[in-house]
Amino acid sequence: MLENLLPNDYLPYLEYLPDIRVLVNVAIPLAPLYTYGTTCWGIHKRKTSVGYSIDICATMLISSILRILYYFISPYELSLLQQSVVMIAIQCVLLKVSLAYRPHTYNPDALSDTSAIWEQLETLPPITLVPALESDSVLTVSKNVLESYAKRSIQVAAIWSQYVLSLFDVYYKRPGLFWQWSLERLYWRFLQIFTISFTALTLIFRSSPLYGAAIGGIGLFVEALLPLPQIMMIHRLQSVANFKVILLVLWLSGDCLKLSYLFYGTDNVLTVFFAAAFFQMGLDLIVLAQYLHFSKQDVEMLPTYELPTIKPSQMRQTPVPSSY
Repeated sequence: MLENLLPNDYLPYLEYLPDIRVLVNVAIPLAPLYTYGTTCWGIHKRKTSVGYSIDICATMLISSILRILYYFISPYELSLLQQSVVMIAIQCVLLKVSLAYRPHTYNPDALSDTSAIWEQLETLPPITLVPALESDSVLTVSKNVLESYAKRSIQVAAIWSQYVLSLFDVYYKRPGLFWQWSLERLYWRFLQIFTISFTALTLIFRSSPLYGAAIGGIGLFVEALLPLPQIMMIHRLQSVANFKVILLVLWLSGDCLKLSYLFYGTDNVLTVFFAAAFFQMGLDLIVLAQYLHFSKQDVEMLPTYELPTIKPSQMRQTPVPSSY
């Protein structure tokens, strides 16, 4: 294409230009180093990890480990495999830095219990069908019964949704205090057990298409939940401090690349993969809306100072040296 646009005198110099495909294959594996590396530097510079959700580390580590194992079942682009390896390395560093600069007053036992959410089920009023049963119309009775149970189903679903969201909220305790431990060694122990367990399962069921679809689906689903902890963190703090916009750019770019690959790069893709990709993009757009809102709010909250008015007569006259 360039040969048709450039003069013939410039054609010999084209061979010195790098191949675009080579640049892309180099840029993709190294992208996490810059994006999450800047986050590491920002936390180290501020001496605090408040505002950054370490659940992102858990999400990326789990999904990257599963993605690497999935490569041995169904090989994909080598650059994506290299990216997963680099991602694990930088996420381990980020986890180490985040835990090092976590507030010393952090105590997981002081987090709120989710029992208050389940207590809402007990406070729901009982379903009363007596007025409906007094009606002579069977159609009216059926309609009232369906409306009563539909209303109750919506109430129960809302409480369940609140509980699921609380699992991604740092304000609430999780079962077993998962990824909320106060001891750093518990994080590394979990990663070791998780890696060894799924590696053994992959060696055993490597030839099983069902296992391959399961491990690929789990990895994609976990990665789709990546923005959710940050959404809850920003909503809780009402601020985007310590959250780097480059992460959001990486997430949105990854969504576009993932959807492009699913639509044009492969065949026989399960519907669940499309659902997970669109779900993750929706969450990323929520983070984008939060960032635009709270970044503007943070700027407005910056302290401003009004300079005193100086009259011309109060200005000090500086003598100008005479030139020789």
